[in-house]
Amino acid sequence: MWIMKYLKQTLKHAIVYRREQESHHNMFEAYCDASFATESKSKSRIGYVYFVHGCLVSWGSVHTTRVVTSSTEAEAYALVVVCKEDTWIRDCMNEINISMNAAPTIIFQDNKGAISLTKGGGQHKRSKHFQIEFDMLREKVREKEIEIKYMETGEMVADMFTKMLNKPLFQKHRSKLMEEGREKIRTDRKGTTVSILGDGTSVESQRRCEAEYEDADKEDRVVWNEQ
Repeated sequence: MWIMKYLKQTLKHAIVYRREQESHHNMFEAYCDASFATESKSKSRIGYVYFVHGCLVSWGSVHTTRVVTSSTEAEAYALVVVCKEDTWIRDCMNEINISMNAAPTIIFQDNKGAISLTKGGGQHKRSKHFQIEFDMLREKVREKEIEIKYMETGEMVADMFTKMLNKPLFQKHRSKLMEEGREKIRTDRKGTTVSILGDGTSVESQRRCEAEYEDADKEDRVVWNEQ
């Protein structure tokens, strides 16, 4: 029921793709975060979002395949996950002959310890057990295929994919991924004036969805009261 209410309240929200994003100077940009030992059997949750020319093209929320022993290690594996995603997206674009610039992918991370490890610093007994995947990440940093930058936790949009957030913070991060459509008027092929939303959804279609939801909600309340 909570999911249905959320969907009803966000019918006007949509992922928007534009030909040009002048405000974004980086062709490839990603954000990743992790929550330490929040899943069953003490596993951690990893979240990431990936943008191409400022447009959201990939996102995910997965748990680690094994138990990690510190928040730094969890954040490091978040970097590994988004690094693999970066490789896949670049290979895909190359396969379909989309031109790419030579600039590295900018990955934003909110853990300074994990960032230091990717640059070869901070080696000590707490990190020596990190697996070979992390060496792959270091290699990509050395070859300038990716560049990792620090970002404050409060600005980390991937945080919403790792745990529950308070409403203001959740809405703040959501606004970076989705836009709220604005109602406007257009004329269809038959010459009929149609009111649509910024995401292309007919207002009439939205109203029908809302009416169907309200009818279903009433039926659920009746059944609940009878029980």
